[in-house]
Formats: sequence, C-alpha cells, structure tokens
Amino acid sequence: MLLSKGYIYSIFSAVLFGSAGLFVKLASGLGIDAISLLTLQYIIAVPLMFVIMYIFNKKSFKVTKKQLLRLAILGIVGNTFMTVFYYTAYNYLPIQMVAILLYTYPIMVFIYSAVFKKGSISYIKVFAVFLAFIGCLLTLDILSSRPKYSLIGVIFALICAMFYAFMNIYSEEKLQGIGPLTINAYSTLFSLISLMIYKFPLFVFRGDITKSLLIYTIILAIFCEIIPLTLLYAAIKYIGSLKVSIIGNLEIPTAMIISFFILHEHITLMQIVGTVLVICAIYMIRTKRTSTEKL
Repeated sequence: MLLSKGYIYSIFSAVLFGSAGLFVKLASGLGIDAISLLTLQYIIAVPLMFVIMYIFNKKSFKVTKKQLLRLAILGIVGNTFMTVFYYTAYNYLPIQMVAILLYTYPIMVFIYSAVFKKGSISYIKVFAVFLAFIGCLLTLDILSSRPKYSLIGVIFALICAMFYAFMNIYSEEKLQGIGPLTINAYSTLFSLISLMIYKFPLFVFRGDITKSLLIYTIILAIFCEIIPLTLLYAAIKYIGSLKVSIIGNLEIPTAMIISFFILHEHITLMQIVGTVLVICAIYMIRTKRTSTEKL
C-alpha cells in the first residue's frame, strides 16, 4: 500500500511540475519578470504551507539550529537560483525544451558521485552520459543548418539543472529526518527572504497586480509549488529517490504535450527522438545505481 502511494504521489508530482511552464509563460506575457513572479508566488505559498503545518501537525515547526541553517542553504542557494534560472529560461525557450534541459540534472549528479564520492564508473554509465549528450544535441536542433534556439536560454536552463542537482544531493545528504512539508516551507521561506532583499516587491504595494496575474500566480503557488514538492518529498519517503527520479521523467512528455496542444509550439521528429534518448540515458543511470545499491 505504501509503495502504491509512493508511485501515485510521484506521478502526480511530475505531471504538475510539467504544467508549470504553461503558467510561467502566461504570467510572463503580462509583463512581469522572473524574480517578481517568483517573489509573488512565494508570498502566497509560504503562509499557506505554515498554516497547513499549524492545522495538521504543530510539531512539524520544530527544527534544530543546525537543521535551520541547512534549510537556509537549501532555500537560498538551491531553490532561489534554480527557480530564477528556470523561470527566466522560459523567456527564451519553448516549454518542452526547458523541461528536457532541466532533466539533464541526473547526469550532473552522476558526475558528482563519480568525482567527489568516488563512485564506480561503469561502461554503462559512461555510455548513458554520451547518450544524454547526443539526445540534447538532437532536441536543440543543433545539427540542423540553422539552429533556432537561444544560447542564453540554453545556458540558463543548464544552470537551472545544475542547481536542481545540488538540491537533490544536498537534501539527500543533509536533511534526513525532516518532514517533506517542513523542508518545503522553511526552504521556500528563506528563498523568499533572499529574493526580497535582492529586489523588494514594491509592485505588490503599488497595486500593479492584475486579476489575471494573481490567478496565474495562485495556480503556480498551489499546483506547481506546494502540492508537487510536498508529494515529491513524500514519494521519496515511500519508494526512494531513485525510483522517484525515474518517474519524474514524466515531466518531459507532459511539457511537450502542453506546449504543442495549448501554446502551439513546434516539435520536430528529431526533438522527439532526442527526448527519448535523454529519458533512456537517465533510466540507465538510475537502474544501474539501483541494482548496485541492492547488492
């Protein structure tokens, strides 16, 4: 039963994350920049999460000073930079392209494991890295005569993937024993504080928020922040981070379907092939690691 919950939570989390790009695009079309949008989203999300914690489990507020420091690092270094670059990348690239480049993060985790944790490097893992690289080239149409995607957008999306890899590594190594909603609430709070220090949201007090912008931001806060992240951490608790990472690849086809049918963004056959290669490469690394850890 717990395994079934884990799989269901992970699937819903991936689908909701995959839909985030649509609402980021719609909100950005109203003239708001990435940092302001993210700040407004967190202003809505943070109080909601702490209210939920207060209603359902007051004990979840309690964290040690050491845990609080680690949550601050996760929020400021990981969550802030990851999401700012993630949202900014949508200004330059189609939804499905950002999702594909984001999901190169398992390759970065693999490189970190091989270099810094002295993990074993097998031929299968090396081939998986090569396969993912070829897949990215195909999805970017870089082999065509006239590549049409913004280099800045690609760089932003890859930097986003780097910070997402950091979030996964850091939370797995440093935040054991803390509840999923607690991690989400505190790390997002610290992220909000850092964003407000960098750029205070005067537009909130000037009344520059339109009804449409408020609706899109509320959707982002609830359905693309609170619910999917909390489901993600809960799924890891039930089935482990490796299986969750595999299921998380559902975000890519979700983003592609949304971008094609709703935003009418163009998708080529080579991009579909490239997406399949990236997913296969990630699956190969995850499967290999899982089988090794079971021995």
